[in-house]
Amino acid sequence: MNDELTHRVAAAAYLFRDRKMLLLRRCEPPCTFVPPGGKLELNEDPLDGLRREVREETGLEIEVIGLAHTWFGRITTGDQLLLAINYLATTDHGEVRLSDEHTDYVWVTREQLANGEIDTRDCVGDGYHRDDLLDAFDLFEQAGET
Repeated sequence: MNDELTHRVAAAAYLFRDRKMLLLRRCEPPCTFVPPGGKLELNEDPLDGLRREVREETGLEIEVIGLAHTWFGRITTGDQLLLAINYLATTDHGEVRLSDEHTDYVWVTREQLANGEIDTRDCVGDGYHRDDLLDAFDLFEQAGET
């Protein structure tokens, strides 16, 4: 049996407050706006890892609503394969305090995202699919969290 890892696992939060989603601009390629989250530590529960990553990247505490979706692929060409678990979450207080992994943040509306006002993909197509983020708005409303 081969003990070499075939992929990493990450968790991210489609984090809502006042009907807006929090997106962070990455320092590393792709330098686009993405939801807070990151790779899980060895043997870390995905929900614990999600809360840890959001706290480290934003200083915010979250309430997880549920699973939004998963995806499998590479963040950028040449990266290790990644299994990403994306959750719906809310936060109702606190100011965003960015870690050194990000340069900026925005609380974006569905309309701003749909109109392309926020860069979620770079010039070669790396980054988050806008449709996945828009779907998260729909899932959030279906969950009765408007």
